[in-house]
Amino acid sequence: MDRDGLVVLGTAPLGLSTGRRNLMIGGCVLANMVDGFDVLATAFTGSAIMADWRLDPQTLGVIFSAGLAGMVLGSLFISPLADRFGRRPVSLACMFGMTVGMFAAANSGDPMQLILARLVTGLGIGGVLATLSTTVAEVAPPEWRNRTMALFAAGYPLGSILGGLLAVGLVRQHGWHTIFLIGGLLTGLVFIVNFFSLTESSVKSQRLEMFGREFPGRLFGGEKWRTTLAFCAAFLLHMIAFFFVLSWTPKLTEALGFSPDTGNLVTIMINAGSLIGPLIFGFFADRFGLLRMAGGYFAAFAILTAAFAIQAHNLTTLYGLALFIGLAMGGAMTSLYTMAPAIFGPEVRSAGTGLAIGVGRVGGTLGPLLAGWALAAGMGRSTLYFLFALPLLMVFLILRSGLIALPQPATERRA
Repeated sequence: MDRDGLVVLGTAPLGLSTGRRNLMIGGCVLANMVDGFDVLATAFTGSAIMADWRLDPQTLGVIFSAGLAGMVLGSLFISPLADRFGRRPVSLACMFGMTVGMFAAANSGDPMQLILARLVTGLGIGGVLATLSTTVAEVAPPEWRNRTMALFAAGYPLGSILGGLLAVGLVRQHGWHTIFLIGGLLTGLVFIVNFFSLTESSVKSQRLEMFGREFPGRLFGGEKWRTTLAFCAAFLLHMIAFFFVLSWTPKLTEALGFSPDTGNLVTIMINAGSLIGPLIFGFFADRFGLLRMAGGYFAAFAILTAAFAIQAHNLTTLYGLALFIGLAMGGAMTSLYTMAPAIFGPEVRSAGTGLAIGVGRVGGTLGPLLAGWALAAGMGRSTLYFLFALPLLMVFLILRSGLIALPQPATERRA
């Protein structure tokens, strides 16, 4: 806190040592890793599920989107509870729900049971993602905030890579249910770690009554509505392309004549790039500015997604493109998560972040669904990738328009 009564974003809660702060951040990174594993569990097992239950692409698209629909509801209605009751209890409750959902998916006997299990898992992921990203931003040292947020974001693709590597061998030998079983065990272990490591990062006196008069005003009052709506639109458009790429790339790679394992390996390459992209972004954003780097990453993501439309029958070309798409995709995602805590004040930080992520998850739900319908209608692979590059170009234009204004410096008045 400075002499004018400003609470600087990134100031550790009272009595929190550097070691405990690092332990908290580490627990949050682990939680984001299991998020990455859980979200893409259906993508890595999609072909096996489709063959096992003889599903059409539309039904598989519904299964893909069930978890994403749960994330929408979790982001919009669960994450705001963290501003009212605190980050720690909401985060732990969400992790517990994710664990239950993954075990339920492992025991699913038909598509409807799997859809419901993925919905429950999605509710937990939606609530915990906004809450933990807020927690990391609140406890990270100000001079390391972008890099700390990049480290947090890198946990997601790291978990996805782990899931993909396990899927390559285990699905063929032991069935697709095994991936969800392992996901449940890992999520349960991370719940235990965070039960002991996670400390409350919000200040009780800063919490608003969620449905009081001040709550909507903090998100949409005055000139704030322009930034809030533009930021939500950026999340929406990004997630449309993001979850199309992650959900359908394994299956669309098979359409080129490759094996299911090759499809999973291409997705692993995308996630490997997504692991590197946030770290590069965090390093340069501290030097050249958050908005400038975000615009560059979204432009690259759009161009590379369009390039992926090429009928690449050469594996080296395919893996190389996948790696660079992941690099751009990871940095682009990190840029949005890093902006959110600076845009929204502490009293509505989880709610504002959850709103943006929730609106984005609507796009994440629509992306796989639209792709499934388009494929069922006869649209080709190349056309799909060109089509899904357009939302990314639109995000670039939003970032360049000046509609998203970041406070300089990123400080908030004590409530």
